[in-house]
Amino acid sequence: MKRKPRIAILGDFPIGKVCSRYEERKRFYPTWLYNLYEAFADNDEFEVHWIIVDKSLKKEEEIQVKGQTFHLLPGSRLTVGLYTAYWYNRYKVAKCVRKIKPDIFHGWGTERFYGLAASDFKGKSLLSVQGLLVAYSQRAKISSFENKQKLYEKTTLRSVRYVTTESPWARDRVLELAPNADISLCEYAVESRFFDIKRNLSDNPTCLMACSHAPVKNIQLAISAFSRPELRHVKLYMAGGKKESFSGLPENIIPLGSVNLERVSELMASAWCLVHPSLADTGPTVVKEARVVGVAAIVTSDCGSKQHVKHGENGYVISPNDEQALVDAVLDVTQSREQALRMGECGKEESRKALSVETMYNTFSSLYKKILAD
Repeated sequence: MKRKPRIAILGDFPIGKVCSRYEERKRFYPTWLYNLYEAFADNDEFEVHWIIVDKSLKKEEEIQVKGQTFHLLPGSRLTVGLYTAYWYNRYKVAKCVRKIKPDIFHGWGTERFYGLAASDFKGKSLLSVQGLLVAYSQRAKISSFENKQKLYEKTTLRSVRYVTTESPWARDRVLELAPNADISLCEYAVESRFFDIKRNLSDNPTCLMACSHAPVKNIQLAISAFSRPELRHVKLYMAGGKKESFSGLPENIIPLGSVNLERVSELMASAWCLVHPSLADTGPTVVKEARVVGVAAIVTSDCGSKQHVKHGENGYVISPNDEQALVDAVLDVTQSREQALRMGECGKEESRKALSVETMYNTFSSLYKKILAD
């Protein structure tokens, strides 16, 4: 009997989500990797192997869950890896790959060693872009650590033939670094919980922003806009970052600090709109989550998920530094409950279909078959 094509996937997978012994390793994770695991659960087309490398792991181990194999490998510290081209982690991965003998090696992310490991593979390899530090550094200040990480980005992208991005904006940024890359646009699915949220708008206008203090997130633009008299009647809930880092904010701007997905779900249900004024973003998941729920989104022209926003219909696409445009957009969406609900519903079903686990499976299944056939 002919064996199924074998796929080895390397990324920052939340192993604690599928194995209770690693419960502490699921608090923060790229949600799209778990969605990919859900998509390929007990599938009949591919033999899927996940490779997870982490310094917190104590021993090498194999775990079988839902027809997929997880290879757990102890790794080096991130800082050590950065200054040694991640030699140790790449060695561990290469050793594991020789054992798996995959038909396709699929690395997720250029920020660490995942892309480098994909470029090491002598067979057919695929790299999925999560963030692009070169593009971010061109538009905002990034940390010194990220500046060192970005040095691997161009080489990695040019060393791997097949690349996926989750937005046209990210695709265009990849082409600036690797003009010959064979790029496929693949939407990274939204967690299923967001498909079940029922909207229950707050009594008075509220707006949600999921953010960090990184300059590229452009949080100061939102703070400045919501501090203006025109928006003092709209509450801005800022999820993410550290509450103690904010001081002197007007009463309508409420920093929440770090929040879990359950709390984000609650905020999404009651919010009249979402704002994401990023200076650069390959595909912010929170914008996709908002559109799946049916929340109008206000994003910038340098925001990767803007393909889900129809300007003036279910949100707005504004210039990254246009404070007045942000104020006007929020005023329009929140002028009434009926307006907020109507705009949120516009295009919702289209986004739900594009961002489902089923669509993610079909997209990557077709891409794997294309790569195998080439």
